[in-house]
Amino acid sequence: MVYKHIPALDAESVYEISGKQSRIIKKHHDQQIQITLYELSEDRILYVEPVDGEGSYKTYYVQSGKCLILETNAEMSSGDFLICNGSEEVLTLKTLEPTVIIVHAAAYDTYKTIQDSQDKITMLLKSIQEKDHYTGEHSLRVYELVKKLGMQLGYKAIRLNNLTKAAYYHDLGKIFVEDEILNKPDRLSDEEFEAIKLHATLSESLIKTHFNADVYDIISQHHERWNGKGYPKGLSGLNIREEARIIAVCDSYDAMITDRVYKKGKTEEQALQELIELSGILYDKRLVDAFVKMILS
Repeated sequence: MVYKHIPALDAESVYEISGKQSRIIKKHHDQQIQITLYELSEDRILYVEPVDGEGSYKTYYVQSGKCLILETNAEMSSGDFLICNGSEEVLTLKTLEPTVIIVHAAAYDTYKTIQDSQDKITMLLKSIQEKDHYTGEHSLRVYELVKKLGMQLGYKAIRLNNLTKAAYYHDLGKIFVEDEILNKPDRLSDEEFEAIKLHATLSESLIKTHFNADVYDIISQHHERWNGKGYPKGLSGLNIREEARIIAVCDSYDAMITDRVYKKGKTEEQALQELIELSGILYDKRLVDAFVKMILS
């Protein structure tokens, strides 16, 4: 439920703002309360995660700016807040302008588990970037493309949450690939390519432990191809999860337009034309059409 016209909170008294996210933990009687400040630019996503457990709740307060709840089309602006308690579905807040949101979470363990899992995995992704600078930047670009395309296709709530997590961490398995292969300046040998192909499934334990099986299934299928000639299982057509087919298009496009040590990136027009030519062969034609329309709009 969205509550309106609440007097502004004195954020400066409880936050030391540094970067895009600040957090403070307070003890009230026998219960820990976590307060987090999010500074979000326009067209960003903040997920309202489920809250489980008796006495657990989270409050999302819009200190400034404006955002949209995708599931209900309700707008939240300065002074509005959303209270979540009990077991609820994921909601999706999309910022319509630069927005500051304050989140109060009681029953800290419930909130901490979700946030700590994402923090740990993000640190692993950063460690991959230290091994292979391309991967970290590529993951963020693919995430942005997938998020935009998913929203245009009507994804929201837990489905959009799983899709965007899979997009951001789709190359997490590369942490288990040898540095010499990841950073090889020349084209890979057949043996080396077989080794790097394993990255699609090597993150299984990490993803299932910190997120869920759906996120892993999407990640494990993002190199499957429409004609069945992808990997690791050779799935084809509609047997490939749509979320994985979305990531396949966005992942391939970014790889095409990015300069690497061993190749010059294609132009946007060349990359789009290649996707079109390979639609119905390697990629889902419907998703390629939607992607091309999105890029050209």
